[in-house]
This record gives sequence, C-alpha cells and structure tokens, in this order.
Amino acid sequence: MDYSQRSNKKLEKMKIGELSKQTKVSRDTIRFYENKDLLTDISRPYEWNNYKDYGENNVKRIQIIKYLQRFSFTLSECKVLLDERDASPNNCVDKNSAFKKKLELIEKQISELKQTRDALIALVEE
Repeated sequence: MDYSQRSNKKLEKMKIGELSKQTKVSRDTIRFYENKDLLTDISRPYEWNNYKDYGENNVKRIQIIKYLQRFSFTLSECKVLLDERDASPNNCVDKNSAFKKKLELIEKQISELKQTRDALIALVEE
C-alpha cells in the first residue's frame, strides 16, 4: 500500500495487547498513561464489555514518552509537550526550550551533587 492509499485509510484501532506488543510497554503502563491523560483516541465500542480500542496515534505517543523519559522528563512534562504537539500539529513544537530547561536543571543538579561529594570527601578524610 502506498502512502496516498494509507493517508485515506481510517486509522486502525487496536486492543491493549496489540498496543503493548507494538510499543514494548506493559498493559499496566498503558493503563497508567491513560489515567494520566497521556493517551488519546480511546473508545469503548461495545457497552457490554470493558474492552477498549486504542488509535494508532498512541503508538507514536508512547514512543515519544519513552524517548523523553530517557532524558529525565517527568510524565507531567511529557504531557505538556504532547499537548503542545496536539494543539499545533502542523507547527514544530518548541522542544528546544524544553530541552534547554531540562539541561539547565541537570547542570544545576550536577553542581549540587559535586558540592555534596566534595563535602563528603572532606568528612571522610578528617
């Protein structure tokens, strides 16, 4: 199927097991993300069971969350970035400012840890 056919095709829905398999994230983690409003396009097509359908876009959202977590972004920070991305999908989200803020915070933490290390070294050497 070429791109033009795919873009006209309705996004596929999947059950939690398939989403878990595609993202290599546990079902519990998916439910946790859902409770934190990090996932979108979730439906309950049948009133008589608890099954949910998850839109394909959640694969990308989970990939973004896992990527940001590697850089010490909290889930709250991930949500802000995802919300910004949703609000202006055609515009590039200013992730550089978020990354710069995170870098500044990490630099500050490193400085504080070095001070703590130096104080502990001084105590040990007494």
